[in-house]
Amino acid sequence: MDNALYVGLSQQMVLERQMDLVANNIANLNTTAFRAVRPVFQEYVMNAGPRQPVSFVLDYGVARDSRPGVMTPTDNPFDLAINGEGFMSVQTPDGIRYTRNGHFTLDPTGRVTTREGYPLLDDGGAEITVDDPNLGPPVISGDGTIAQGDTLLGKVGMFSFDKEQGLKAVGESLFEAPAGVTATPADGETQVVQGMLEGSNVQPVIEITRMIELQRRYQTMQNLLSEDHDLQRTAIQRLGKVQQS
Repeated sequence: MDNALYVGLSQQMVLERQMDLVANNIANLNTTAFRAVRPVFQEYVMNAGPRQPVSFVLDYGVARDSRPGVMTPTDNPFDLAINGEGFMSVQTPDGIRYTRNGHFTLDPTGRVTTREGYPLLDDGGAEITVDDPNLGPPVISGDGTIAQGDTLLGKVGMFSFDKEQGLKAVGESLFEAPAGVTATPADGETQVVQGMLEGSNVQPVIEITRMIELQRRYQTMQNLLSEDHDLQRTAIQRLGKVQQS
């Protein structure tokens, strides 16, 4: 087995995966509350003979950058941003999902929903409804309490996770809590900010610089593999000439 070839190919596969993640980060530069992702690597050592271990690099998984994005005022009373750790919960056809994208609106029945129509849930798991327009726009305090005039409508459910990196992204800025990842009510330091939206935490200059670096590393490895292939071809040609003579 040509170990140099396989080691080089393993690195190229990892570089390709890194490039996909960087491209995804750049594509979501303007996505509300998007958090950049980074690859996580693992070394795989294979025994290629006595005292000849061969080390490969494996793409083990991804890690999300947990730093918050910049908050931007919108003056929309149904836009919510979370200041601190935590996620809001929404009801989807596939079950409860979690999000930091607080761009909500009212559906025809008065439910507070995402743009996809998923209703926002309160701290007890019930849908939040603003069904009396005569009371004016709702006011949402820092702890998530929703009031419309003198009427309390509920409290926005905010949750934190013991293993936040274990959340599974399912698209539409939503996350699923798989088995082993437990949701608990967020502590008092987590606050809701009404009329604001959290921006993406992607840093475009850093991502573009990383993309250029990955391209160069991929090309360097490709050149090394091509040179190794040329050496093998030359050796085979010379070996054939020696045998013919």
